[in-house]
Amino acid sequence: MVYLSTSKISLVLLLNMGLVIMCILWQLTKKLFLGSLREPEVERLNEQSWREVMEILFAITIFRQDFSVSFLAFVTALLLIKALHWLAQKRVEYIETTPSVPTLSHVRIVSFLGFLFVVDSLFLYTSVSTIITTQKPSVSLFFAFEYMILATTTLSTFVKYVFYVSDMIMEGQWERKHVYTFYLELIRDLLHLSMYLCFFIVILIRYYGFPVHLILKLYETFRNFKISVADYLRYRKITSNMNDRFPDATPEELTAGDATCIICREEMTTAKKLLCGHLLHVACLRSWLERQHTCPMCRALVVPPEGRTGTA
Repeated sequence: MVYLSTSKISLVLLLNMGLVIMCILWQLTKKLFLGSLREPEVERLNEQSWREVMEILFAITIFRQDFSVSFLAFVTALLLIKALHWLAQKRVEYIETTPSVPTLSHVRIVSFLGFLFVVDSLFLYTSVSTIITTQKPSVSLFFAFEYMILATTTLSTFVKYVFYVSDMIMEGQWERKHVYTFYLELIRDLLHLSMYLCFFIVILIRYYGFPVHLILKLYETFRNFKISVADYLRYRKITSNMNDRFPDATPEELTAGDATCIICREEMTTAKKLLCGHLLHVACLRSWLERQHTCPMCRALVVPPEGRTGTA
C-alpha cells in the first residue's frame, strides 16, 4: 500500500483504471435508463461538456492546494454525473413534447431521476461530512455546492414531470399547470441564484480568493431568473382577460377556413380569434402562450407592443 501511494507510475495506473471503471459504469447507466440517445441529446452533451470542462479547469486553479489524484477522480465523477443530468433533462423535454410515449419510457425516466437524486444526496452528504469532520476549508466545499445544485435541479425536473403526467391524466384540461410550472421555475432559479451568491461570497471573503469560474454562472442564473419573472408577468397580463382580448370565433369564421387547430391538430367547434385572424382552441392558446407570444401560424405578435394597441 505504501508503494502504491508513493509510486507515480502506480498512481497513474490506478487513476487510469478508475477512469475506465467510471466510464463503463456511466455507459451502463445510460443504456439502462435511457437506451439509445437521440440527436438533440448528443448535441446537448457535446455542447455542455466543453463548457463544463473549462469551468472545472478554472475551479482547479482556485483549489490548487488541494490538487491530488483523489481530487481528479472526484472531478471526473462530477463531470460524468452532470452529463447524466443533462441527458435526463433533455429526455424529460422530449417526453413532454411527444404525443404518444410508451409506458416503459415513463418507468425509465422516473427511475432515472430517482437514481440521480440518490447519487446527488450521497455525494452531498459525503462532502458535508468531510467539511464538518476536518473543520477547515477544503475542496469538499466545492463538491458540496455542486451536488446541492444538481440535487435541486433533479428535484425540479421531477416535479415538472409530475405536472406533465397530471395534465396528461386530465387530458390536457389542467388549466393551472402553467401557473405552477412558472412558480416552480421561479423558485428553482431564485434558489440557485442564492446558492451561487453564498458560495461566491464564502470563497471570496473567507477562503481562496476571487472565484473566476462562478462569474458566468452567476450572470446566467440572474439572467434566467429575470427572464422567468418577465415572461411570467407578460403571460399573466395576456391571459388575465383572454375573453375580452381574444373574441370567440363565429360559426361562419370556423366554416370559412380550416377548422383544424394548428397546435393539437383536432377539429375546432369553439375557438378564440387572434388579432391576426387565425383561430385556436382556448386551452391550446393558453398552453402556447406559456412558451411563445407570437401566432404559431404567421408569427405575428399575439398582443401588439404598448402604444400600438389602438392601431390596427
